[in-house]
Amino acid sequence: MSAPLFRFEMPNFRPHLTFTRKEWEWLKALQVKKRWDWPAVFSTNEKREIFAYPARRGWTKEHEREQVRGLSTMLDAIGDTYLKQRSEGGRFFIDDQLACYNDSKELKAGKNVFVTFEIVD
Repeated sequence: MSAPLFRFEMPNFRPHLTFTRKEWEWLKALQVKKRWDWPAVFSTNEKREIFAYPARRGWTKEHEREQVRGLSTMLDAIGDTYLKQRSEGGRFFIDDQLACYNDSKELKAGKNVFVTFEIVD
């Protein structure tokens, strides 16, 4: 797989990544639990680990974490971008145009977009 392209988007200086369709399909295939509202959901932490979204909500117990860092250049790039903004990590939500996170459990997913991207053939 090729390295993701990286540029800053004006006017809000949000990072913008470009990936191939093959990379996008592989990222979605890494899901453990499918969700109807988001094609892909992952978590990361201050150790730079990235793990798939489990079947339960809330904090993911260590024995339930399926590590996926290194399996997808697209996911690694999104996770690293997230950690630059929130060094403690957390759960992030991905669709075919953006990735976002929540500040509060009471907010609907999608409140804080931290990276946008384009998927090319």
